[in-house]
Amino acid sequence: MAKNTKEIQLFSKIDLALIIIELGLIVHMIMGMYAGSEVQLDAMNLLIGGEFTLMFFGFVVILGLIVPGILEALEIKGFKVPVAIPAILILIGGLIFRFVMVEAGQITRYLY
Repeated sequence: MAKNTKEIQLFSKIDLALIIIELGLIVHMIMGMYAGSEVQLDAMNLLIGGEFTLMFFGFVVILGLIVPGILEALEIKGFKVPVAIPAILILIGGLIFRFVMVEAGQITRYLY
């Protein structure tokens, strides 16, 4: 939607900064849940080493954040990247993140 390359560069930088912030918040969430209650520890064990590990790290972290971050960095460096690809990957990663968190919460709810 940007009209010139200066706007495209600005939006790419903003998007890259937001991706980095989200990665930091996910690390903070994981560390906080490891220091939490037994229910939170059980939920984190599902994410790290459990049945949701591939979905969480594969789709949310790698495909939903790291790959779009790399694509945005390439765009800042001057490479032509289709705008829709990072946006679609981020949306898919966000949806899977919500699914994983709800499912992990429901599973741990039934344990107690």
